[in-house]
Amino acid sequence: MVTVLIGPPGVGKSSIGRAVAARLGAPFVDSDVLISQQYGPIPEIFLHDGEAEFRRKEERMVAQALADDDPDAIVALGGGAPLSASTQWLLAEHFVVFLDVDAAHVGDRIDGSLPSQADAGAGAGDQQTARPLLAGGIDAWQRLYDQRLDTYARLADHTVDTRDLDRESVADEVERAIAQRRQMQQADETVTQGSGLEPRTVHVGGQHPYDVFIGENVLDRLAETIDDRVTRVLIVHQPTGQALAERLRGQLEGRVQAMTAEVPDAEEGKRIEVIGFLWQVLGKADFTRTDLIIGVGGGAVTDIAGFAAATWLRGIKVIQVPTSVLGMADAAVGGKTGINTNEGKNLAGAFHTPAAVFADTTTLETLPRNELLTGYAEVAKCGFIGQNSILDLIEQHGDQAVDPASPVFLDALTQAVSLKADVVEGDLREAGRREILNYGHTLGHAIEYAERYQWRHGAAVSVGMVFAAHLSHLTGHLSDADLDRHYSVLQSLGLPTTYRHGAWEQLLTVMHRDKKARGDVLRFIILDGIGRPIVLTGPEPDLLFTAYQEIAE
Repeated sequence: MVTVLIGPPGVGKSSIGRAVAARLGAPFVDSDVLISQQYGPIPEIFLHDGEAEFRRKEERMVAQALADDDPDAIVALGGGAPLSASTQWLLAEHFVVFLDVDAAHVGDRIDGSLPSQADAGAGAGDQQTARPLLAGGIDAWQRLYDQRLDTYARLADHTVDTRDLDRESVADEVERAIAQRRQMQQADETVTQGSGLEPRTVHVGGQHPYDVFIGENVLDRLAETIDDRVTRVLIVHQPTGQALAERLRGQLEGRVQAMTAEVPDAEEGKRIEVIGFLWQVLGKADFTRTDLIIGVGGGAVTDIAGFAAATWLRGIKVIQVPTSVLGMADAAVGGKTGINTNEGKNLAGAFHTPAAVFADTTTLETLPRNELLTGYAEVAKCGFIGQNSILDLIEQHGDQAVDPASPVFLDALTQAVSLKADVVEGDLREAGRREILNYGHTLGHAIEYAERYQWRHGAAVSVGMVFAAHLSHLTGHLSDADLDRHYSVLQSLGLPTTYRHGAWEQLLTVMHRDKKARGDVLRFIILDGIGRPIVLTGPEPDLLFTAYQEIAE
């Protein structure tokens, strides 16, 4: 596993890489140095051959650097190197660390390496590491940073914010990240396999990347992922999760001070009073910003644990351990946290990404079948909005698709998590594409509210998806066959597809309070065919009522 440092010019990739390599006794490779050794000074390449030719040379040297036979090697890439599609493909096989910085902290570092007019014509060996693209000074640096940030964040397995750290502290962070990744690799090789099914790992990129571990007994490796700086851990669990919480506390014993806190089950726990109770526990135990919360339970518990972590000291780390299909496929992944209010569901919340998610399928063995099936609605949703092969698995394999011990179940769950990871890593705060994950949720949340949260979330979303499918059909976007497929898939899972006839006015009122609305304008995710979600903004009241009549019983 080669460790690759990426980031903007001036962040210190070369100096940090050398320092970490020296500590670990590992080889260090700087792609810019390789280019200069092979082709001459970088400014001259830009001057005589142009940027396009430089990038081609850079691709070749990066490929050479990443082909290092020593898996412990540390490689520093030039700021623009990760923009290459071929380089991105190679980086997928390695551990990528993004060193982040801002203009306020990088100015002094780059002033000395900006090329002057004289530098551009210097002879070979002069100004080998000058930065031709930064001739415009800090403004040019900011433009490059803005253009490249999304790529850096998407490729990163780990991000280090270097702004307030000296070189040694940054090297400490990188060294710690490498150690944790190696521990995870070793755990992958030794984890107990209950049925012989290989656990899966889904990487969620973005500004704060993390991994979702899926499969049997993946919880056995949780303790190894906890940062050495953590001294206190609060395990938040529902009443039925006490045994598992105690098991985790036993794993952590001797490493940290671990304690547990029980919260009410399901939506009953998603109240400000429960969050206040957790704040009190955290305060009395002197939790600091380097400490950790672990959420153990269904989607409601992971919501509570995540919200408590997001709000304590303006944010501490959280590891999610979902024990329901709903939690594994949806609630624990993606960084959304929240609680309910008297006015609606999840109206108070925050975006706070977990440090890791452990979806141990052995925890589903005692889950009541109806709860397993209602949670599976979120898996089916991913099939409708983009991962069509999930629908094929449900249709072709029947009960195996919903059997946690089956490889078919593991495939479907992994595909659902992978789709969500792909969506949220580019849109954490739901400013764009992430909205497609709300398919079926606008009406679904309204049904939950109308039923005083006595309906399971997945059951309500199932009805909401059929309603959205009818909206899609009525607006000419969905065929008869695709509409029928909604009914056949969801009914095969034992999920409801109809709701009370006389409830429309109440549901409409609640939907107008939905957080997905814009002002007084309702927004629905509908389908322009299976796997092609689009936004329907401000539909006419008559259209909504007609669609509801199709599902009313």
